Amino acid sequence: MNLKSTVIKNNENSSDLKLINSEESKISKKKKSEDSKVESQKQTEKINLTTTGQLIDDKEKSELKSEEKSNRSIIKKKKEENLEKKKEEENNSKLEDSKVNESDMTSSIANSENISDDEIANPRKSQMDKAYYLANLAMKINDADEAVRYSDEMAILNEEPLTRDQRRVFCGCNYLYIEKLRSGLLYLNKLLITEQTGKRMINEIKDLKEKIILKRCEHVIRIINENLLTKKIEPEVMALYLKMKGDYYRYMAEISKGNLLYVNKQNAFHFYNEAKDIVKDFDDLNPTKLNISLNYSVFLNEVLNKRINSFFYAKEALYNALKSLKNCSEDELTSEDMKDTLMIIEILNRNVEDWYKEEVGDIFEDEKKAKKKEEEEKEKKKKKHKKHKEEEKEENNKDKDKENDELIDTSSKRFKPRKSISGNVPEIPNLNLGSSMVNPNSSHHLNPNQLGKSIINVKNNF
Repeated sequence: MNLKSTVIKNNENSSDLKLINSEESKISKKKKSEDSKVESQKQTEKINLTTTGQLIDDKEKSELKSEEKSNRSIIKKKKEENLEKKKEEENNSKLEDSKVNESDMTSSIANSENISDDEIANPRKSQMDKAYYLANLAMKINDADEAVRYSDEMAILNEEPLTRDQRRVFCGCNYLYIEKLRSGLLYLNKLLITEQTGKRMINEIKDLKEKIILKRCEHVIRIINENLLTKKIEPEVMALYLKMKGDYYRYMAEISKGNLLYVNKQNAFHFYNEAKDIVKDFDDLNPTKLNISLNYSVFLNEVLNKRINSFFYAKEALYNALKSLKNCSEDELTSEDMKDTLMIIEILNRNVEDWYKEEVGDIFEDEKKAKKKEEEEKEKKKKKHKKHKEEEKEENNKDKDKENDELIDTSSKRFKPRKSISGNVPEIPNLNLGSSMVNPNSSHHLNPNQLGKSIINVKNNF
């Protein structure tokens, strides 16, 4: 019983185990199928996630780009606002500094000795005097930038017409600045001709210099129109300012092209002529008149290329000035105006000599050579004409001789016996001329005198 029971138990256990194993296999299959489904779902989810991620990334990128653009525009606006704020702050600071300077000037003026109440009450005049002093100092040490800055300030702040010294400082400072730039341009033009490399950089620097010159010339002309010509001034001062406008339009014409060149030439010519009309009745030794003549002759030579006209114009002004110098006294020769006139006369003399050597002298020499050639050609033509006439005379004489010879030949041929058709000479019949010759009263006679005369006449005719 026990064995049976054990066997039965074992069988039961084996059957249970089989059932359990079958169930476990089913469960494992289900798990595998579920796992495969889960994995497939995960892969699909991953794919969906990648696609959605790409879409999201694209959207984010587009959004970021739009945000960057908007941020850039915002940043630009902020920068512009900051720059405007900085400019306003700088202007305010400058105004405050000017106010402080005015207060310092007023305090210094008040503290100094022998200062009038008008100067204390007018700080602008004191600032103008300071600008004049600094401009004069900068001009003496050849600091062109500072000289121009302070000379402009002096001209703008001055409520009255500029004095003679102030005009000299204003003209001298601007001339120093412009001549520095013009000499730089000349050097750059030489480099462009001589140098083979770096021409692009040289042209860039040249363009920059030209722009600076144009801006400066326009600025000076604006100051003259708005601050200097608006005040009550004398005719000589008016002529000086008009001459300055002509000078600065000439500087612009030297570097401009196209329509700007034409406009600048016309403006320079117009203002020079206006200045000349004002000073035409002035003394030939007047420095303003001589300065206008000098600069106008340079304008004719360098801008309009009328070299012969510029030479004769400068020569005439120089001749008139030297002629009037002989009648000057010692006091007149030692005056301040005479120093300026003598300096301008030296420059005129130098220009006349240089222009004669460079341009006019060559033209005169060419004219002399041309005249010599013309005279030589005329003499050659005369000689040829004489030879031709002599040859014609000789030919005519030869032709006459030939004609005479031909006539003589023809006459001799007439008196030769003619041949008959048969070629024999016809027989001359015997004429009984004795009776006729002897008896002159006979009707048929031959006078030997008549025969001789007719022969002579025949010979004479030939």
